[in-house]
Amino acid sequence: MKKQKVQLIILLALLLVFVGGYYGLQKYNKDEAAKESESTYTALSLGDDADVTVLHVKNTNGEFTLEKADDETWTLKEDSSVDVDESKITTKISSLKSITSDQIVEDYSDLSDFGLAEPAETVEITLSTGDTHTIKIGDYNNTVNKYYILVDDNTTIYTVNSIIKTNFGFSVDDITATAEEDTTAE
Repeated sequence: MKKQKVQLIILLALLLVFVGGYYGLQKYNKDEAAKESESTYTALSLGDDADVTVLHVKNTNGEFTLEKADDETWTLKEDSSVDVDESKITTKISSLKSITSDQIVEDYSDLSDFGLAEPAETVEITLSTGDTHTIKIGDYNNTVNKYYILVDDNTTIYTVNSIIKTNFGFSVDDITATAEEDTTAE
């Protein structure tokens, strides 16, 4: 009789574990479905094959224009003696080829509320096709941990991760190839 009670208790415990697992899995699937249904907004989509030929950046460190030559090398227009680190520029440009956001602001009265009337960083790119795009980077929103951006003076304001701000808050020293990098490339 005692053996039957132990077996019954074990079976009840297993039943509870299975029922709990079933409801836990149901909740997990519901949460995942809700995440998938969240909207994603495209602020800029150039495509991977877009060829950026000019990158003009205005930030707290100054104003810089980088131009790509026919041989795919980048030069700093303001000082052609600067040895530009090609990989750093490529990384910065890659972050612009597809800018998406999960939140937008469409109903506002003043761009200065978002730091976009006179942004600290402005990035202008020119493509080989002649098309140009301007990205204004505004204030940081502590609530959502993202920055406000405005693309091509569109009326929609997007929130983006800090990668855009980080990539374009550079100085000339940040994009200059160092002697150590030159020797490893040879």
